[in-house]
Amino acid sequence: MAATLVPENTAAERALLGAFLTEPMRFREIEGLSADHFSLSSHRVLYRAMATLDEDSKPIEPVLLCELLQSRGDLQTVGGAPYITGLFDGCLPESVYEYAAIVKKQARRRRLVNALETAKCNALDGRTPEQVMAELQDAFSDPGGHSETLGHSYSEIVNAPPVTFAIDGFLQENGITLIGGLSGHGKTLIMLAMVRALLEGGKLFHRFAVATPAKKVIYLIPECGLGPFAHRLKTFHLADYVREDRLIVRTLSRKPICLDDPLLLRAAPGADIFLDTAVRFKEGDENDAGENNEFADRLFNLQRVGARTITGAHHAPKSFANEKIMTLENILRGTGDIGAMLCTCWGVRQIDDEQNRIFVQNVKPRDFQPCKPFIIQGRPSIDATGYFELTEPPGFARELADQLKKVGRPAIDAEKIVQAQQMHAEGKSFREIAATLGVSRGTVGNYLTSSKKVQ
Repeated sequence: MAATLVPENTAAERALLGAFLTEPMRFREIEGLSADHFSLSSHRVLYRAMATLDEDSKPIEPVLLCELLQSRGDLQTVGGAPYITGLFDGCLPESVYEYAAIVKKQARRRRLVNALETAKCNALDGRTPEQVMAELQDAFSDPGGHSETLGHSYSEIVNAPPVTFAIDGFLQENGITLIGGLSGHGKTLIMLAMVRALLEGGKLFHRFAVATPAKKVIYLIPECGLGPFAHRLKTFHLADYVREDRLIVRTLSRKPICLDDPLLLRAAPGADIFLDTAVRFKEGDENDAGENNEFADRLFNLQRVGARTITGAHHAPKSFANEKIMTLENILRGTGDIGAMLCTCWGVRQIDDEQNRIFVQNVKPRDFQPCKPFIIQGRPSIDATGYFELTEPPGFARELADQLKKVGRPAIDAEKIVQAQQMHAEGKSFREIAATLGVSRGTVGNYLTSSKKVQ
């Protein structure tokens, strides 16, 4: 018969947290303590929030603690402000070491009992004795239960979560994704389309499904002023998400923010973060390997504090304009260090500026099979609906070189000229004609000019 654990007395955990609130300097006196030592998930959340305040050199006190938990959406999860103020009851700061010892002892007991139960289940499921003993050794070999080890344990490896996507097949979770392309080729528009899909929970480009809608998106664009970017937000129907505090936007109109700024680190847990462009958040030369390593460390730290996804726009070198194929090496400006830190990179190339047709290809997949290249079109659909149209899905777009052969001044479409002339005679505006024919207003003007020349 499996052993039944009697629920532990959590008084020591409450007293320890109360001692930290009573005398915040005690927080750093306890070595080897982590959130995992606490049996209650609410206590783990409280401890992590205290650690955040301490790292930011802020006092661990109830008002700041409640404010931080509220910003993370965790205040009610831990029992609200009354539970936090109740932690003061009966705690003695001078007994903090005794409280910590009890909490660690209880954590070690839970770990060992859980390991025995897991070993029993594994043995009944047919695991070999060697496998069962290896897992037990992981649990018993660490006397403290939570000390740092060089590598991951066997159980950590076999129980590691699979690769997951925020946008299926397009945006990988717990990784860094770059959108690479020449300046003016639609990188920002594509990222705004990603933001809308994440917040709506729909499909990016009417194809790539969002698994779980974003709780919060942070969009940092230090090279564009508020006015022009606000116009784009409205075009993509994103302004309401700013009002709901689900979309946080910071533009050139605010002072620059660094990736290790406490404001950003506090907001990062659970967020989908967009950097436009990514290079604006690194210091020094793009070709400096040392600077790129520091840049990568700051991005990885955003992952460590809990960012769900990180997406950045990155310029391609000007020489890419002469390329007929798309690769990781020719789509990203700078050294190969930038490409090495990514889990995914999508290359983009505008193949028709009039209709804003963009060729999209995955040039770096990590641990998944990417789709084939595809083509999206922005005009007139973005102005009309705030969405790109997927005109040539994966498997139909062929290769970039094939698309570049078509680039050039399009032939005059006689049928559309006649239609434009008829609608103009009926009193239709240029905008209405353009929307009906699927062309720009400038093209409508050319059509009408051409018809006059023919007459």
